[in-house]
Order: sequence, then structure tokens, then C-alpha cells
Amino acid sequence: MKDGIAAELVLHPDFTPLLPHFDTVWNLLAQSLKPIDDIGEFWEGDYVLGLFPEMSQNGRPILSYADALAIQDTFPDVDVVKTDGIKHVLEPFARIIESLAVVAAIRLGLSASTAAMFGNQLSYIASGVATGTIDEFARGSLLDETAQIGWCRDSPWAVETWISAQPRIESILDRCLLWDKNPLLFTQQRQLWYQARRFETRAHTERS
Repeated sequence: MKDGIAAELVLHPDFTPLLPHFDTVWNLLAQSLKPIDDIGEFWEGDYVLGLFPEMSQNGRPILSYADALAIQDTFPDVDVVKTDGIKHVLEPFARIIESLAVVAAIRLGLSASTAAMFGNQLSYIASGVATGTIDEFARGSLLDETAQIGWCRDSPWAVETWISAQPRIESILDRCLLWDKNPLLFTQQRQLWYQARRFETRAHTERS
């Protein structure tokens, strides 16, 4: 409880029992990025730890107590056969992937803004759920017609699932690294992409 003109009740949840959940996802992400470089160990100090997945105010990605709580029942249990993967908690799972991937990308040398783009893209192709506020180009330009979206829905905790996704993840990272080194290229490609979208929309409207 905070004293003052308006009394305020502040909740500080105990993250200790849930930190292993974040660590598990981090280790899976590390396996998928291993051919590129070692991203080190998960450290909670890289994040804002909050009760709910609200927007971080200091630039660090947020890890939510509510999100970790939501996914904990999906972890493998030797005594229980689980067949629905992560499908019923896709949004919390996607947010956790996004925040962890942002830190991983920063450790791999990306700037904060481009790392945010990488995290957003990775969480989308992994879960199939769009998160964050990255614009359509940042997501759509890294996806092609043959890309498998939501590839870890069925077996999210299997190392093989993440290893099999290595080529796709590397492709996203390579594109982000290129944009990070050449911001003008990003601006030009973004403009061309939106111009093409407007042309397609206009052509579709005229045909209709």
C-alpha cells in the first residue's frame, strides 16, 4: 500500500516459481539461433517484470506474470498426455517469445528498434499470432507464400520443433541485420511495399 492523497494498492507478484518457464522458452530460442551465435543465458534483469502485459515505459521488453501463469499448464508432464499444444494460450505464448527474442537480437548486435522488429516477426511465425505495434510492412515483407505460420503450436516444447525452424529464423535475422546496417534501404523498401499494396488494392477495387 502506498500512502498519499490517494491511497494506492501495489501488487508485486512473486516471479520466482515462473522464471523457469521463461528460461525454457529462452533455451529453445537459443537452440534455434545456435548456428549463428551463442546468445548466453536468460537473465530477468534484461526485462521489466510486470503483473500484466502492459507497454514497458523504459524501453526494455516486458515479461508478464499473467502470461507465464497462462502457459504453465502446457508444459510437458510425464503423467499427463497433452494433445492441444499451446493453441489455447497463443497470445501469452507469442508475447513471451517476442520479449525474449528482442533481447536475443540485441545480444546478436541489432539496435533496439530493429531487435523489436525481429522479436515481432519471430513471435508471429512461431505462434501465428500478431503482437506488438510493428506496421504491416515489417511483418509482411518477411513472410512469403510458402512460409509456415504457427509452426510451434503443436509441439512448442520440443527442441526439434525449434531446430527445424532455424532456416526461417535465420532468414528473418539476416534481413533485420541488413536493415540495421542500411536504414535507407529499409525506408526505400517500405515505401515500395506500400506503393505496391495500394496498387493491388486499387486494381482489386476496379475489378469489383
